[in-house]
Amino acid sequence: MTTSNKPPDGRQPPPWALDQASEELDEPRDARDVRALAWRLVRESEERAGERHDEYDDPDQGGEA
Repeated sequence: MTTSNKPPDGRQPPPWALDQASEELDEPRDARDVRALAWRLVRESEERAGERHDEYDDPDQGGEA
């Protein structure tokens, strides 16, 4: 498992992830900590987007809770 603050190609996290990470971290914030949390948020977002959902998953639609 990599703990790098940047992906191998050297890109920065997207602005939405940097903003959210900055809001979630307490003061004082270190730029490395903000980038690390931002990349974690990006990975989690991508994992959630890849999950398959249907009407049986939604408790409001009678699915499992």
